[in-house]
Amino acid sequence: MDAMEAAKTLAQSSGAIIPVSGAVDIITYGHQVVGTHNGVPMMQKITATGCAVTALIAAFVAVDPLHALEATASALSIFGIAGVMGMDMANGPASLRMHFIDSLYNLDQASVSSRLKITSL
Repeated sequence: MDAMEAAKTLAQSSGAIIPVSGAVDIITYGHQVVGTHNGVPMMQKITATGCAVTALIAAFVAVDPLHALEATASALSIFGIAGVMGMDMANGPASLRMHFIDSLYNLDQASVSSRLKITSL
């Protein structure tokens, strides 16, 4: 069973929205599946990015709980966009961490709109 099928099965049995991070982040509630195509592979080399993205997802869902799938996809995309922007300035994982945090802090609507890549899978 691949990651998408496993996520769909878990979402259907639990009633939860399930995000799976990867080259394309997968988000599903069991019937609809969306993918976010933002981020950089080096993000996985930075400790605590999983915890940080989970906190960002929680904040987005708290703002719009009736659209939790979309909020989760948006949070993952924002996180990935900040990673891409940080990687543009980084030389390795340590500098990526610093530039990622600065990029996340400095995000604006134009930066997000020009880089946002969410698709139906």
